[in-house]
Parts: sequence; structure tokens; C-alpha cells
Amino acid sequence: MRSAAASVVALLSILGLGNDSINFDAVKPGVAPPNWSFVSALGAPRTGWEVRYDPSAPSRGNVLEQVNGTGKESESPVAIFDKVVCRDGDVSVKFKIEGRGKGRSAGIVWRYQDPGNYYLLDFSADEKSIAIYRVKDGHSQPLPIFADGKPVGLKFSHNIQLAQWYVAKVSFRGSKIRVLFGNRRLFDADDSTIAGAGKTGVWTHGRTTAAFDDFRVEKKS
Repeated sequence: MRSAAASVVALLSILGLGNDSINFDAVKPGVAPPNWSFVSALGAPRTGWEVRYDPSAPSRGNVLEQVNGTGKESESPVAIFDKVVCRDGDVSVKFKIEGRGKGRSAGIVWRYQDPGNYYLLDFSADEKSIAIYRVKDGHSQPLPIFADGKPVGLKFSHNIQLAQWYVAKVSFRGSKIRVLFGNRRLFDADDSTIAGAGKTGVWTHGRTTAAFDDFRVEKKS
């Protein structure tokens, strides 16, 4: 009996159902993972997201990829994890940006209400920068950010490289937002526009091809 129970716990952990940590290794490559929804910035269902084998993946070999790479440069495909709805929490993911054209960016989404209202963390390989955007009624606006309590403008300069894995985390409590990159505190922001609970996920921009692994969400409230 104990052995059977242990097996169930282990399976739930692999699938990310026990602790809301997902590495996609239990999903067959070539299909979309369960418990995820994929939409465009306009809210229409979006294809091009699937689990793929990547030998460079941080954990084993499977990752979630946005592989379409043919969308308009103005589009922002979003992958939403449907299992958890939270107002306050921590979201982390490992990611790798590739692709062609302009606007090669990817990042994290939280407090996702609908396709027109959420927050996103933007890692831009083209602009070599990191920023937080508030998407309200379909319009995005960068938030002022602070490092060590001092204002640094709307973007944080960082040499984001293509085809390189990174780990990022965003913590949000009320109006307070904190971004960690490579397991170190990077900067903070303060915004109360989207205060209600929402879902979390990841996103890409335009024709970006990006891979995500070890997605984790910890609900605080």
C-alpha cells in the first residue's frame, strides 16, 4: 500500500500536479501539455505551442516551445497555466530565446485575467534589456523599475543572448513586484492597476522561437 501511494506521489510530482512544478518530461513530444491554454494577444486560440525534445534542456530532455515563428511581429503568443489562480505568488521558469526577425523576446506572465489584462516580464535579446509591462484593456505600458531603491528608468540593461538558457523568477505581493534573474535580486516595481487574482504562464513576442522548462508557481494568496 505504501509503495502504491509513493508511486502516485512520484507521478504527481513528475506531472507537476502535486507541487505545481512542471518540467514537461512526462508529456509525449509533439503535443500540447495538459492544463495549459494557448492564445494570441487578441484572445484567439493560438497554435505553435508544443512539447519538444531538446538535448540542451536543464532537466532531462523535454521543454515547452513556441515553435510557430511565423506570426506577426506585433503579436504576443501567451501560454497560460490553467491549474492555479492566485493574487500573490512566485513564478519561476528556465527559458531560452531563439528565432529570427525583430523583437526576439520571451518572459513570464502573471495575474492573467484575460487576453487584454495581465502583467508580463519581458526579456529582450534584441534590445539587451529586461522590463515589466502592464497590459490593461489590450494596451501595454512599461512600469518604472528600481534597483537597490533607486530608479533606473523603464528598462534594465542586460546582455540577453540567443540560444542560452536562463532562469528567472517574479514575486508579486499586492502592488509590490520583485524580479530575480540567475537566482539574484535584479529590480523591483510597484503597481496596483491589476489587483485581482489571475493565472500565470509564459509568453513570446512576434516571430520569436523560445523554449521553457521547469515552470513553477507557488500560490501565496
